[in-house]
Parts: sequence; C-alpha cells; structure tokens
Amino acid sequence: MEPYPLIEIDGETPYERGLQYGKQAAERVETCIEYYKKSFAKQGFAWEKAMEYAMGFLPEIERMMPEMLEEAKGLAAGAGRQLGEIMAVNCRYEISKLPKPEECTTAAILPEASKGGKTYAVKNWDFHQAVMNHIVLLRIRTKEYSMVGWAEAGQMPREGFNSAGVAIVNNGLQSIYDHYGPGLPVTFLRRRVLASKSFEEAADLVRNFRRCVSNNIMLVGKKGQVLDFEVQPDKMDQVYSEGGILTHANHFVVDPDADAFPKRAKVRDKRLLELLAAKRGDITIPFIMECMKDHKYWPKAICSHPTFEGDERTYIADGITVASMIVDFEENMAYICSGPPCEGEYIPYYL
Repeated sequence: MEPYPLIEIDGETPYERGLQYGKQAAERVETCIEYYKKSFAKQGFAWEKAMEYAMGFLPEIERMMPEMLEEAKGLAAGAGRQLGEIMAVNCRYEISKLPKPEECTTAAILPEASKGGKTYAVKNWDFHQAVMNHIVLLRIRTKEYSMVGWAEAGQMPREGFNSAGVAIVNNGLQSIYDHYGPGLPVTFLRRRVLASKSFEEAADLVRNFRRCVSNNIMLVGKKGQVLDFEVQPDKMDQVYSEGGILTHANHFVVDPDADAFPKRAKVRDKRLLELLAAKRGDITIPFIMECMKDHKYWPKAICSHPTFEGDERTYIADGITVASMIVDFEENMAYICSGPPCEGEYIPYYL
C-alpha cells in the first residue's frame, strides 16, 4: 500500500503547530471523526455525549500540560472542527469500554542483545482496518526538540521518538478497575512524553499522571534504558527486560487478576521474545523487520492481517496490523511500514 501521508510541522508556538497539523490533515481529520461517530454509536454512545465527556478532561490537561491543550485548539481551528470533536477522537481510548482489538505488540532491544551495542524501540500497531483511511505520520521540529511519530488524524501524536533520545510505544490494556472519570487522556500523556527533554523527565510524567483507564507504556532511551509500566487507574507495576530484551502485548503480566478479559490469547509477546532471543547479542534491524512479519499463532500473530484466497481478501476478523515502527536511535530515525509488514516496505523517517 501507499505510505501514510507525512505531516511536516514547524510552528513556533503550540497553537501554531496544531494549526499547521489541522490544515494539512483536514480531510483525514474529517474521515477520522466520521469513523468515530459511527464507532461510538455502535457502543450506544451518542456523538454529542462523547464530546461532552471528552471535554470533561480539559481541567486536568490545563493543569498538567497547558501547552498541549493549546496545540489541540490549534488543530481544531486548522481542520475547521469543534474542539469537542478533536477531544472526542483523542479520548477514544477512555470512551470505549467494550473489548478492544488485541492492539499492538511492542519491544525494546538493549545494547547487550543487539549487534554493535545499539538500542531499538519496536512496535506493531494492530487496530481496526478502517482507521487505515485516516492515519498520518508526523514530523514536528521546534527550537526545543524534534520528533517523528504517528497518529489517527486529529489525535495528538501517540507514539514515536524525539531528539532527546526518548521513544514511547504502548499497548492497550483493560482492567476490572477502569472507569469513567476524571484524569488525563493517555493520548495527551504520550504527546507530552514526545516533547520531553530527557528520559528521566519522560519517566516522571508517566509515574505521576492521573488516569481512569489502564495502559501499558514502554519508554526506551538512546542510552540503553527501558522502563515498562503496566498502568491501572490506582497503581502501576513495572515489567523488566530479560537479557536485554523486553516484549509486551495486550495482557497484564505482573497482575493478571486485574485483567478484564483474562481469556484473551497470551502469545504475541512470548513469541516475539522467542524470536528475538534466538539472535541475542546479534540482533539487527533487518532481523527485527523479519520478526515483525511473523504469522505463527495466526489470527493472534505478531503480524495481523486478513487471509488471501485467490485474488480476493477474505476478512476473517476486523483487526489488522495498520503500521509497524522500528526506532534506530543511533541514526536518529525510525523505519515505518504502512500496513502489515509482511506486505509493505519499511521506509526511513529522520528527525
């Protein structure tokens, strides 16, 4: 498939940066909004109600990161949308309490496990096929930092890395303790992490944010650092690397009793660890790319996609790997594949 469009942003203020984003991505923002109107309606959540609920997060955003609220306001203005609409798509994770697709496989490869002592952050992003119509890639350059990442158009950048050598990759988690309530939308937290000036600052942001839902947040630093937090509304647990490799998927590892869907398959993180460990000490980017194409345990595989029968696609399930990313800190770039990596090409995107 064609690569997702790259949005180039260089505004001097947060509002100007949001404005540039919104103007360039306006058509895809509209597509995203229309998608979530239908998606929320299927869950019995009217669009007006979704916007009202999302706007309730503004006080916490204003308290913790007012500059990101300004960016969201600029995004809304640039795309010609209401702020409530932009907030609703940014809070889709908080709004949806129905079972989500098994959303994502992530990994960190540290110097002791790689060839040449390099550090990599890795992610396969699995989600609904329809969102492929509105995903965008983003490169933001400011006086303070630069970053490369991706998002559903209208959302803040949700994953990627920055010039301070900080990467963030995430996995959806749902716990029995998740609730509708005040807090900071995880998408805004992720965006703020991508503006952090150090790994330590990013870690402090994650440790101290108020939330109402669960999430797995993996921070990877260019100096061979990794912190992986299984976050619940009222606590967080840390997952540790094994021999320089850390993998995660969509189930709780430390506190499995908290999982709202305990019967979900628990194979992708273990499979990725198995693949990477086979070349521990000699892991390279081409090898990581091959690992992210793995189909063992399909349809619960690392690389998720519909099957092919002849010349026709047969959609077995709604989920698909919508994108894949490998961050190479040494080269200040990320390889990003649009769509399932078994079918697409990893393209380098530099800061």
